[in-house]
Parts: sequence; structure tokens; C-alpha cells
Amino acid sequence: MDNYVNTDEIMSQIKREIKEKNIPDFEDVTYSKQTGAEIPADPDKAIASVRAYSYVHPYRQFTGNNLKVFLKKSVRKIIKFYIEPLINEQNDFNASAETALTSMRNTQKKLIKRIEILEKENKRLMHDLYGE
Repeated sequence: MDNYVNTDEIMSQIKREIKEKNIPDFEDVTYSKQTGAEIPADPDKAIASVRAYSYVHPYRQFTGNNLKVFLKKSVRKIIKFYIEPLINEQNDFNASAETALTSMRNTQKKLIKRIEILEKENKRLMHDLYGE
């Protein structure tokens, strides 16, 4: 068999080269995903942030020399039939999600007020009942 490949030998050679070149192991490399904006801890500010970023623009302004701009515009026209429906669906989903979040936040505010009223009433009743 002339086509025999010794994978163990190849792997040991690769490992030696990695050690010699001081290449970090994949587990040693930290990955942090970059996002467009930080979502604040305050729910109202978070919903405002979601609202601000919920619309996805289907097109960006092209920069560069005339040839690059022409090529980019040509590619845009070619894939327009595919990209526009996706962007429209994403915008519809984002609007629905933002509406749902706003609705849940409003319900949460009502429940918080209701809990506060019930706690005050409970405290008053406990005072009337036990004199505490």
C-alpha cells in the first residue's frame, strides 16, 4: 500500500510546530461577542434600547472607488429578491418582540403596584389583628 498515511505522525508534527511557534490552544483563547449596544439593567431603558435597534436597514451606503461602488450596487440588485423579504421578516419579528416586551413590562408595572397595595393592606390588617 503506497497510499498509507500515518496520521499519528502528522498530528505529532503539528503539535511540535504549535509548541515551537508558541501558538495558544483554542481553550486558552477567550471569545467575547461584540454587540451593537449594551442592554441596560433597567427594564424601561432596556426596552427603549430594543426599540431603538429593532429596525434593520436593508441597505447601507457604499463607499470606495467608483468601480467598487458599481460592483457592490450590481451585487445588491442581483440578490435584492432574496435579501429584502428576509429583512422585512426580521423587521416584522423585531416589531412583534418589542411590542411583546412593552406589553410584559406594562403588566409587570401593574403587578408591582398591585403587590405594593396588597402588602400595605396586609401590613394594616396584621396591625389591626395583632397590634404589631
